[in-house]
Amino acid sequence: MNPQVREIAEEIFRRKQASRREAANLPIEEKLRILVQMQRHANEIRRATGRPEMFVWQLE
Repeated sequence: MNPQVREIAEEIFRRKQASRREAANLPIEEKLRILVQMQRHANEIRRATGRPEMFVWQLE
């Protein structure tokens, strides 16, 4: 593998690992808020592609 490509790939993996560690340390309330946001985004995509929407959790 090209050394420059390898270096870029390693940096991507390091950043991805750091991002996962940060996400793991978030409080459960924040994780649920992110999940609901992802559900809403998924429904936008489903609507745009003519597929039925899925249930989105309602948080207080």
